[in-house]
Amino acid sequence: MKKTINIFLVLICFFTINNLKAQVEEVADSTLQDDEVILVKPEPDGKYKYGIKLGVQFSTLLGNENENNLTRFGINGGVYLRKKFKNEKWGYQVELNGSLRGSYFKGGPNDYSLIRLVYLDLPTLFFVNVSKNQNNKILFGPQFSYLLTSAIYKGEASVAYNSEPNLNKFDILACAGYQVRLGHVAIQSLFKYGLININNGLLPEVLPKSQGKNMNNFSFELNFIF
Repeated sequence: MKKTINIFLVLICFFTINNLKAQVEEVADSTLQDDEVILVKPEPDGKYKYGIKLGVQFSTLLGNENENNLTRFGINGGVYLRKKFKNEKWGYQVELNGSLRGSYFKGGPNDYSLIRLVYLDLPTLFFVNVSKNQNNKILFGPQFSYLLTSAIYKGEASVAYNSEPNLNKFDILACAGYQVRLGHVAIQSLFKYGLININNGLLPEVLPKSQGKNMNNFSFELNFIF
């Protein structure tokens, strides 16, 4: 029985290889006859399009609360739905993303050195096609964000405090960016600036002590849109 199965598998491999060889020769013959390479261009997006979004971002916390801010690398990803208006030049793109944001800070050995933020984001972006093939888009619009969790760390060793910093859970960000479609994948870049002061006092024990001044989200995203 085992010998019969082995013979059967060998025959399947033999016929599969011959079939692939015949297809390759057929493509080669047609290429030689036409003497040209035909590039297959993807069709423009339909009225609706949906998919996934994956990328990276550089974020920081701007404002007068702690001006010794530095950028922090993070990731983001989620899903999106895009719809064109009737004239197809304009439309909107709604996303639902998770993102890792925050900021590093430069200070003394006993000062807080990092605020780590995890957000659930809902960007509602309008777009305008700036090319005839609809592969280039300018995007702009608001993003609504909800803070899922946060942490604040002290000193160069990044020792976490036991309590979460006192921050505003909700934020609204102004977004602007550009999207270019390359085949079946698009590359999207966005600048995002928080319009709400998220500082509600941080923590009583952190240094430097909270001054109650502004602390605003800012990030630059670079994403692949599938």
